[in-house]
Amino acid sequence: MKLLSLGIKNLASLTTAEVDFEQAPLSHSGLFAITGDTGAGKSTLLDGICLALYAKTARLKNDLKNTVAFNGDEIKLNDPRNLLRRGCAQGHAEVQFIGQDGERYIARWKIERARKKIDGKLKRPEHQLIRVSDESLITQSSSATINKVEQLIGLSFEQFTRAALLAQHEFAAFLKASADERAQLLECLTGTDKFSRLGQTIFERHKEKKATLEQLQQTLASYQLLSDDDLKILNTKLADNENQLSQLKTQSNAYQLDIQWLDIAQQQQQKCQHYQQQLQQVEAQLQTQASAVKQAQLAQQVQQIADNRQQVDSLNYQHGQYKQQHAQLAKQDYEQQLITLQAHLSTVQIAQQQATEQLLEHEPKIKQVRKLDNQRLVAQQQLSDNTKQRNIAQAQYEKSHVELQNQDTQLTENKVAQAALESQLEQQARFASAYENWSQLARLFEDINDCTLRIGHDQKQRQEQSVTHHELTQKVAPLETQIKHQTHQLSELEQQQQTLQQQLEVLDYETLQKQHYNLKSALNVSQENQKCEHELLQLTASLDKYRHQQQTLKLQLQDTQQQVELHKQRAQLTQDNLTQVQLRASDSISALRAQLSAGEECVVCGATEHPYGVEHIDDHWQTLITDFSEQQQKAALAQQQSQQRYNEQVVAQEQANAQLQVSLQRQAQLKEQQHKLNTQLQSLGYEHDIDANDAQQQLSKIEQGLTQYSELSKQQQRVWQALKEMQQTLNNSRQQHAQIQQQIAHLNSLIATTEQQQQTTQQAMLQQQQKAQQLFPDEAWWQSYTQNAQVAIESLSEQVKQYDNGQKRLIELQHTQQQLQSQFSHSEQNHNQHKNQLDKLQIQLKQHQNTLVTLDEQRAALLALEHSVDDWFESLQSQCEQTTQQLNDAKAQLTHIEHEKHQQAIKLNHLQVQISDNEEQQAKVTQRFDKWLQSQQQHYPELDTHLVKQLLSKPFSEYEQILADNQQQQHQYAQALARFNHLQEEMDQHTSQARTKSSQAEVEAALKQVIEQIELTQSRWLECSTALQQHKQNLAKRTEQQSKLTQVQSEYEHWYLLDKLLGDATGKKLRNIAQTQTLRILLQYANQHLASLSKRYQLAIIGHSLNIAIIDRDMADEQRSVNTLSGGESFLVSLALALGLASLSANKVQINSLFIDEGFGTLDPETLSVALDALDSLQAQGRKVGVISHVSEMTERVATQIHVKKQPGGYSNIQIKGQT
Repeated sequence: MKLLSLGIKNLASLTTAEVDFEQAPLSHSGLFAITGDTGAGKSTLLDGICLALYAKTARLKNDLKNTVAFNGDEIKLNDPRNLLRRGCAQGHAEVQFIGQDGERYIARWKIERARKKIDGKLKRPEHQLIRVSDESLITQSSSATINKVEQLIGLSFEQFTRAALLAQHEFAAFLKASADERAQLLECLTGTDKFSRLGQTIFERHKEKKATLEQLQQTLASYQLLSDDDLKILNTKLADNENQLSQLKTQSNAYQLDIQWLDIAQQQQQKCQHYQQQLQQVEAQLQTQASAVKQAQLAQQVQQIADNRQQVDSLNYQHGQYKQQHAQLAKQDYEQQLITLQAHLSTVQIAQQQATEQLLEHEPKIKQVRKLDNQRLVAQQQLSDNTKQRNIAQAQYEKSHVELQNQDTQLTENKVAQAALESQLEQQARFASAYENWSQLARLFEDINDCTLRIGHDQKQRQEQSVTHHELTQKVAPLETQIKHQTHQLSELEQQQQTLQQQLEVLDYETLQKQHYNLKSALNVSQENQKCEHELLQLTASLDKYRHQQQTLKLQLQDTQQQVELHKQRAQLTQDNLTQVQLRASDSISALRAQLSAGEECVVCGATEHPYGVEHIDDHWQTLITDFSEQQQKAALAQQQSQQRYNEQVVAQEQANAQLQVSLQRQAQLKEQQHKLNTQLQSLGYEHDIDANDAQQQLSKIEQGLTQYSELSKQQQRVWQALKEMQQTLNNSRQQHAQIQQQIAHLNSLIATTEQQQQTTQQAMLQQQQKAQQLFPDEAWWQSYTQNAQVAIESLSEQVKQYDNGQKRLIELQHTQQQLQSQFSHSEQNHNQHKNQLDKLQIQLKQHQNTLVTLDEQRAALLALEHSVDDWFESLQSQCEQTTQQLNDAKAQLTHIEHEKHQQAIKLNHLQVQISDNEEQQAKVTQRFDKWLQSQQQHYPELDTHLVKQLLSKPFSEYEQILADNQQQQHQYAQALARFNHLQEEMDQHTSQARTKSSQAEVEAALKQVIEQIELTQSRWLECSTALQQHKQNLAKRTEQQSKLTQVQSEYEHWYLLDKLLGDATGKKLRNIAQTQTLRILLQYANQHLASLSKRYQLAIIGHSLNIAIIDRDMADEQRSVNTLSGGESFLVSLALALGLASLSANKVQINSLFIDEGFGTLDPETLSVALDALDSLQAQGRKVGVISHVSEMTERVATQIHVKKQPGGYSNIQIKGQT
């Protein structure tokens, strides 16, 4: 892969950046530098390359969660859209490169805001890939573009950042790190952290499998089985208890049926009393409402003539209305209105005729006035235009006159200024030579000043060097005394170190530590054993409680099961009764009853008397069906409730069994745990639980010994640290003494050099001063220069500047004089032209004024000037139209009154006919009512006209409610009587089926005794059944758990072997194994690059560890530690490792463009020189290397540069420097 060009717009601090690697000077240079101030945007160029290719950057790849407010958008910190320049609506990064297939491609990443406004929301970035040869768009989605770029380049983003962006600074830390730290750094650099995660996963899976295996082993030990003899005894007991239970349940069912028969008899007696009370209540209600029912029946008869009474009222109301309308129409008089309207019509006709004649008379004058008005408007417009032209000409004339006067004044002033300036220049003639040679004089004065400064600086430096030389000479003697003192202290510290080592050897730390561990472990095991014992006691009590609860629930379940059976039988009995009643009340029976006749025999029973009619019998059977339905529903509800209670008790019993089973398992687990604890205690050397107080005393003694050992170790560490510091201090003092000696010798050399430089500078200054006197030989000025050179030079510079300004000013004044003279002549000519034009316009204005006066006099003779002809014409025309409208209105009113008079006569005749018809209808209606009343009084003598009116005054719905209530009460009485008779029959039938002569209390007492025997027998049966069921469950579960245990044991052995070889909690074991192999491969690549950078060194691994050594070929292949490398050597090795990582990441991909973005700012000049030599060697391999740095030595050494320069306003641009 090779980069050809880079384009950036509005990213970070760069507004526009175009870099073409195919154009000179970049095309001719294999090594170039990217330079600029800190923060100018050097690294942004690398960000642009990464964005264009992979839509992300190395600098923003770490933070994946935090968000930041970016001009109104909430985006993540690692979002590359953060790089869009503030205040910009769009930006992009574009890279042209050559892929692995040899084709040229353009990758473009673009970001913009909505509507391309700076306040718009950020849109999703666009990412495209274009083939240059045919300009075809290959991909335009981000994911597809990234995949295609990875295919063309052969590298993912992580591989590209390691292969093209060298991280030699990280390898500098990599060289100095320990083995574990080196493994972590190598893992980070190569992106192979998956081995750490794999080691951690192996450790966790082994831990999980071990816990599962231990849990299965404990569970398997908790299942207990019965022996064959115990199993046979339990089966025999179970069969005996089942036989006994069957007999007791038969007795219980018989007693329950007796109780049920007694309950039914008591219920029937209570119902009989209730039905008799209902009959009495209904009879009393019928007697109370008898009078109201009678009145309601009369109201029902009166409803026959209700329409007649309503018709009478309606006819009377209509008759009154007709009479009132007839009287109102007769009062209206239309004759007088007709006479008045005819007189008004004559008056209006005369006025209309006069208005028309007046309009015709004035029409010629109106036309003449209109003609004069038009002529006046034209004259007024001409006068207005002429006035405007006269005013413009007057303004132009005055303006030209003012300009003429101003130009005359300027001519006079310019002549005066020119004369004064010429006089001033004559006075400054002595500075003419300085003015002519000023450029040479200025350079000579600067050189003389520089020589003066250098002489002063050399004198000052000479004094400082003498002072420094004296100070260093005085430091030598105290430093030699200090070295002797530090040597003595070092001997004392070494003696203390030996004494402490002897004291530590007396104490056996490992024995004390082992005793402390065993005693503390035994104490913890004893405490755990006591906890197990306490929990076993509590669990035993819980087991007794659960067994008792289980027996109680079993008896309750049996009792509830019996109740379910009884309620089921009762529900079946009520259903059979209901079915019988429904059959007896069927339609066929009703049909037979309908055929019965008085005195004739019944075809069924042969009776000749039939006391119950068909309707009565049907009501009776319907009542029976209702009663039996209610009984059947109650019995079904009782059966449902007992079944629900049975289900709940079954669930409770299952829960109790589960709790009992869990407690038994926990008991077995605790016993097993207690056994393990005892075994563990014996392995620690204790036969039984130890006393806590004794153990604490022993622990205190052991801890005192350990504390003493720890204090001695710390003291030894402090002495060792002091010894090390003293050695370092002594070395520093000796090194400082040698440095001071070197500095004294160096200062002696510098002092001699400084004196020589001072003499040379003085000679050069005298030569420059002589040249200056030849160019400006003014003795007075040179005397002032001798007194104060700086003031004299400044004064001369000011005089020269004034002389120069005077010369320039004189030339300007002469040129201005010529321009002003020309302008004055032109202005005078314009002034005369404006005066002639103004005189002509004055004459024209007088003529237009005279014409307008003549027209006004003619128009005033016909109509006053203040009156409008249009208003005059509209007034005459409006008067004519008004009189015409009044005439039309008068005619319309007269016609309307004549029509109204005719309509009055027609309406009066019609009303008289309607009154006659109404009187005839009233007579007929009254005759019909009298006839009906006479016929009704025969049956209801109390009925008269007043009573009829009174009954009709109330709504008939009130009477209907009374009749309906009476009918319902009659029906209720019949039903109550039928139910009472049917119940009497049922009571007789139930008495004939008597089951026992004992009382209900005696039967219930006998039933209670039988239930107690059932509960006792059921408890014994439950114990046997539970034990057998538990045996079966334990046998099945034990078999199942055994198979699981075998499978888990096999899996555990597999993970145990993996964990032993590769696994640990931090993943360190597998990581170090993998990174050891990675390091070997990396060093192979690194040595290839190191051979091209330096033939002297080679990297090697020490044994099978992660430790690195350096082989020095110039020292007979001596193997040295990497810590002994100097700064320049460390940089070479780090660069070789970084190049090795690039080769490792790129694998078989050829990377021809490399960038280095760090590590040069911390190098000293000598090391930097070595680094630059290495970079020159690297570019000699045919690669293009870009170095990002602001180090001046590097920018001076590397001729080709991409310089990023800051500009005011917070943005930067780039400049490409170098030889083309």
